[in-house]
Amino acid sequence: MAFGDSVWHTSAMLVSTALLAAALSASSQVTRTDVVQQKPQFSFGVIADVQYADKNPAGGRHYRTSLKRLTECVDDLNRRDLEFVIQLGDFIDAGKDSFEALLPIWRKLRMPRRNVIGNHDLPFLRKNVLHKLDLRRGYYEFTVGSWRYAVLDGMDVSLYGYPEGHAKLEEATKMLAGLRDQKAKNAQTWNGGIGRDQIAWLRSTLKDATRRGQRVILNCHFPILAEASSNEYLLWNHAEILRLIESFPCVAAWFNGHDHAGGYAEKDGIHHVTFSGMVEAPKKNAYGIVDVFTDKLVVRGVGKQKDLELALRPQTEGFVGSNLKLMDLDLPVPDHATLSCRNRTVCAKQHVANGVGLPIEEPAI
Repeated sequence: MAFGDSVWHTSAMLVSTALLAAALSASSQVTRTDVVQQKPQFSFGVIADVQYADKNPAGGRHYRTSLKRLTECVDDLNRRDLEFVIQLGDFIDAGKDSFEALLPIWRKLRMPRRNVIGNHDLPFLRKNVLHKLDLRRGYYEFTVGSWRYAVLDGMDVSLYGYPEGHAKLEEATKMLAGLRDQKAKNAQTWNGGIGRDQIAWLRSTLKDATRRGQRVILNCHFPILAEASSNEYLLWNHAEILRLIESFPCVAAWFNGHDHAGGYAEKDGIHHVTFSGMVEAPKKNAYGIVDVFTDKLVVRGVGKQKDLELALRPQTEGFVGSNLKLMDLDLPVPDHATLSCRNRTVCAKQHVANGVGLPIEEPAI
């Protein structure tokens, strides 16, 4: 293809993308204005760090009390209309018999149960834990409506759950040593990392979700953004995973536990929510119900879990970002906060692509 044809082709695709985005945005404006959404598309429950063990309290952790708190939580959730309930790891604190005390309560839930593996969940070999939690492997995905949920295994590369000499154990030892050489605050034995096979699976899942026009919520025991927690709790290879998910506009949120205090931050259109730990809520309890709307996620907290309203970037933003990626063009896409400003005209500065200036003006929203 001649240079002139290439420039014309690129310009034409950009103009088409901008026009279609404008049309979709205008259409979504009409929907938001004319149709008042009274109820969510669906709702689901979230629990973090039950961390039961038959032992005395330590600091703010009330291990035995978690049995009563989980019972109250399950009773409450069973009275609600929920698509599923997910627990974000550290279901137990220690002891091989701790699962036997919790699972009969957990299995009373009337809706599907989803499990995440945490650092405290591996008092014995991984295969035994997977069996108890009805998992084939530690990472998997499922779909509800137009939403894709990916569950990630942050203990994939770790010092727990593997027999001596296992390749993952050796990989974990090297990864931890490298972090300690860097004096990284998350160089802790009680953290873990995500391995190469799982990263490839995650990338493939996000590509497929993009192709299908699905939004994605990622679920892991560990945070990957310090602002939503603190540095010492971060996944070992958090920076790599953060770069990966930020390259996919379909990702709406990252939900995690691990830091019992809870936390929240937003970065590049992705909401990072650290759910409060039930083990440190002996009187008030701590869990949440997430209501899913077309334009936002609403976390209704119970007990120590805080309420949150998380605005979603418009689908048009993801559409534009995906098309620019397909064209191999490194151009910024107006963020969801900018696009959601109403009654204003948002003008992007002139950008240069392949030596050609391409001014793009976004319509008023």
